[in-house]
Amino acid sequence: MDANELDLNRTLCEQLEFHWNHQLRARLEDLTDDEYFWSPELVTDAWSVRPRGSSTAPVQAGAGDFTIDFAFPQPVPAAFTTIAWRLGHVIVGVLAARNAAHFGAPAASYETWEYAGDAATALDQLQTQLDVWLAGVRGLGDAGLRVPVGEKEPFPELLMADLVLHINRELIHHLSEVCLLRDLYLHTKPGTSGERHMAATTTHLDPEELHNNPAFTQGVITPAAARTVHVGGQLGTDGSGKLLDGIEAQSAQAMRNVLTVLAAAGTGPEHVAKLNIYLVDGVDAQVAYAASLSVWGDHRTAITVVSTAGHARPGALVEIDAVAVIPE
Repeated sequence: MDANELDLNRTLCEQLEFHWNHQLRARLEDLTDDEYFWSPELVTDAWSVRPRGSSTAPVQAGAGDFTIDFAFPQPVPAAFTTIAWRLGHVIVGVLAARNAAHFGAPAASYETWEYAGDAATALDQLQTQLDVWLAGVRGLGDAGLRVPVGEKEPFPELLMADLVLHINRELIHHLSEVCLLRDLYLHTKPGTSGERHMAATTTHLDPEELHNNPAFTQGVITPAAARTVHVGGQLGTDGSGKLLDGIEAQSAQAMRNVLTVLAAAGTGPEHVAKLNIYLVDGVDAQVAYAASLSVWGDHRTAITVVSTAGHARPGALVEIDAVAVIPE
């Protein structure tokens, strides 16, 4: 393929994957069951996913212990829908039904689906169906995107590329609504206003196109609602301020100092998003690395190592700073 030629398949997949990997996935992690089913107090007729037999909606679809609320025709104005309902719609109507229609996945419909009764199961279902969809789209290649969708879709004359664009829009649209509902819950649910409700977890990025290094990750995504601590540059000095001798001793002590600041903030190396290590020109980088690693342990994070002419304190051979998420 010419370097200037559009790779439509790659472009369509990357549109969704970028939004998922860099904006959505971290926002959906650690969704609680209370958030999953929540609706504002003043809303009395929200649509949701409910235990079988407990709904008052005109239509209660589903094959398992939980059903999803519907009505035909839809009410005007449209019903308020919970995160549970929106995830159910995305998992089944947007993804699973299309995976069955076009990519050989098991038959799926609103009536036959077993809806998740908890947030973790719903997110697992979402990830599974998203993986099937993306694998199917990749398998179409360029030629497959130019084939009509056929009678399985409301507009059979449209191309598969049109359907992929539609699914991308649906996922970005509805999952962004879910994120907004998480924000609304955080600021209106009694007892949570002003608190950092979402757990502060980080997500590692290790793209297949890059070398996978077991010692560090290529990137780290931090949750939007988390507090962070920025650790100032730490030298190889002990508690009295004395600078230790040699690159090995200084590297180990500088890393211990970083961990001390992290502990004071209520976090640790497993929550570090980025380490920066500054070595004076001419020191043995391998010795410095081994010494710092003996203190740091096997926690993978994003790392930058810089060679510098010197530090502000004479005799300092290494300086280390860090950025970490503070778990709630």
